[in-house]
Amino acid sequence: MTRKLKKGGYTAILSVIVIAAVIILNMIVGRLPEKVRQWDMSSSQIYSLGKTTTDLVKGLDKDVTIYVVGDPSKIDKRITSFVNRYDDLSSHIKVETVDSVLHPEQVKKLNATDSTLLVNCETTNKTQSIPFTDIIKIDQSSYYYYGQTKETEFDGEGQLTGAISHVTSDVSKTIYTTEGHQEAAFGGTVSDMLKKSNLTVNSINLLKDGKIPDDCELLLINAPESDLANDEKTMLTDYLDKGGHVLILAGYSEKERPNLTAVISAYGLNLENGMAADTKNFYQNNPYYIFPTIETGSEVTNGVDTRSAALVLQSAAMTKTENVPEGITVTPFMQTSDGGMLVTEEAQKKGTYILGAVSEKKLDTGSSRLTVFSTPTLIDENLNTSFTNLTNLTLFMNAVTSNFKDVANVSIPSKSLEVTYNTVTHGGMWGILFIFVIPAAALCCGLIIWFKRRRL
Repeated sequence: MTRKLKKGGYTAILSVIVIAAVIILNMIVGRLPEKVRQWDMSSSQIYSLGKTTTDLVKGLDKDVTIYVVGDPSKIDKRITSFVNRYDDLSSHIKVETVDSVLHPEQVKKLNATDSTLLVNCETTNKTQSIPFTDIIKIDQSSYYYYGQTKETEFDGEGQLTGAISHVTSDVSKTIYTTEGHQEAAFGGTVSDMLKKSNLTVNSINLLKDGKIPDDCELLLINAPESDLANDEKTMLTDYLDKGGHVLILAGYSEKERPNLTAVISAYGLNLENGMAADTKNFYQNNPYYIFPTIETGSEVTNGVDTRSAALVLQSAAMTKTENVPEGITVTPFMQTSDGGMLVTEEAQKKGTYILGAVSEKKLDTGSSRLTVFSTPTLIDENLNTSFTNLTNLTLFMNAVTSNFKDVANVSIPSKSLEVTYNTVTHGGMWGILFIFVIPAAALCCGLIIWFKRRRL
């Protein structure tokens, strides 16, 4: 009987040790950061935060509170898990859940809305609200026609990083886009990215308004099919001569545009009368679908992985003028390979052609800046939603924000949910079970067997 009691005592002690280990380790792991407790196994890495976000958040010098407003039992766990990643990154960020069912008075006090993230910075007294529907986006047509909810995108990082930048910054910039020349409209993705970088976009018809507004900090001309009028050419020239910034997505046109061409050539670039092709770097056997060479040493290519691809379709071609005007520096950032071609109805001329460049002119009071892309397809909505790994939008947003010394490109495209995502949880009870408890239990069982054999 004594021997049995001793064996039972050993077993009980070892069982207590295992249980205690489970409880202690569960408490420890439960306090670990979200990124440690969960592995991001989603196919498009929806939980992973990029360098843009980490640089912004780690550089914060103001406190930010992210309120998760809603019924906790109904809030999508992907949202709460994602938001906690920001809390882990910086002591300046705090995440609070506001139960809209139990505490409607707190929702009202915050001037918040149910099913939203409310981002607040008391120092600047600025807030921004992000509806959950702007984070997890659905296919509206699928819901409308078939009554089915089909998730398409996860825009957590783009929305939340943009909101944090907005509420902590006192900087506000105004961009004007021209009208009256059959310009292309921005797609939803580009409009959203400009907004995320705290840029206000207005439209203007220069002939009707008679001038470029005083608060215009960047004039943007997107794919004009017809030429500038003489008065508009004068306005642009005067604006640049006074230190203005202009960005043109010129594009190929069968129509002659002498005034637009003159504005560009005054800054050391020829907009050639023909279409660019590339016989070396092209997509699916089509030399007019070009994978351009991304040049380093320009603000436009900062942070762009040169191993990643940009893609431009049916582009115009540019070259440097033979005699670049005095005081002007031309910096190409995107070109064809040496297998480039300028194709016209009459001939094909081989060479390396510029597809994007920045021209800066030194002035007594500073400098003016003209940025030219030879194709508007760089920001084409269909192209960039079909090929989500392209660097096109990053190049465009860098080109926009590099006009401002105090504005960073914090525009982050949404991530596709078209394929199944998953998160493997390795914290908490289940993580401990697989990582610690099963080996510990096996060890204890081995010890029990060893003790029993010794007593026999």
